[in-house]
Amino acid sequence: MKTLTFSRFAAVLGLLLMLASLASAQTIIPTTTLSAAVTTTSTTFIPVTSATGITATNTMIFVDNEAMFVNSVSGTTLGVTRGYFGGRATTHNSGALVWYATPNAFGWAAPGGSPSGSCTRANILYLPYINTDTGAISDCVGGVWVGGANATGSYASFTTVTVPYIGAVAYSSVGTSTAIASATSMYCSEIDVPASKLVTGLGVLNGATAGGTDKHLVILYDGTGNLLANSAVAGASTSGTNTWQKFNFTSTYFVVGPAKYYACVQSNGTTDTVRMLTTGTQDATTTKAVTGQTFGTIAASFTVPTTFTTVVGPYWELY
Repeated sequence: MKTLTFSRFAAVLGLLLMLASLASAQTIIPTTTLSAAVTTTSTTFIPVTSATGITATNTMIFVDNEAMFVNSVSGTTLGVTRGYFGGRATTHNSGALVWYATPNAFGWAAPGGSPSGSCTRANILYLPYINTDTGAISDCVGGVWVGGANATGSYASFTTVTVPYIGAVAYSSVGTSTAIASATSMYCSEIDVPASKLVTGLGVLNGATAGGTDKHLVILYDGTGNLLANSAVAGASTSGTNTWQKFNFTSTYFVVGPAKYYACVQSNGTTDTVRMLTTGTQDATTTKAVTGQTFGTIAASFTVPTTFTTVVGPYWELY
């Protein structure tokens, strides 16, 4: 049986006090990676790709299934206490995902387990929920907790998610090449993510006209329309006809699955086109054109569709 260590007690107590005061806004726990393998359980120096945002005596990192407390930062080398938060030290591969935040950002609920049932994203201080006992990662997606034990070990289970699946066909024959109706519209499609993964951005399938006249930006929402991630609000010029154009998010985002998400595109013009789903071909997903938008202004939420509407839902790659 595990005991509640002083460090864990202090972290949980601190978080309860913050919950009581409602003094903090929601924080998405950021990540970096290991720049080299950690081959022993005794070393107290951990190499990371970036130490930006990691401060000594105030940060905990979590790698695979091990928590570590950061005692010092020298360049991109962290001096740590291994097996922190009631866990044990293990070895880690180069490139392993490193979560970092104050200790009270981890395991804020359901000690020893993962949260389940309904949830309200706006009421949760830190996301995702990282179970420091099991390594399972959960998120409040679509009003329910998703992930948990099923997330463990599935972080690299897909390279991209193509929605809907196109198969081995010429992109020029897919859907309908359509311009965004106006700079005040946003076009959205449902994305069903099969497993949990750290994602970089969204690729949209350009249409027959994509010569850089217009700029596009992309947005990822959860299943109930809560904003999760977006590309740069200035947008990027369209490039490449009948091909995937990738738009990186401003920050990587850890999606949990299986779960439903929505991907949306805004455009500052009506010349360049994207390929849209049409009735009778690939109309099994929900789609929607959202009006009243301003290009470069990202709505914190939108009302998600419940039906398919033809020629308003783009084809997507989540990568």
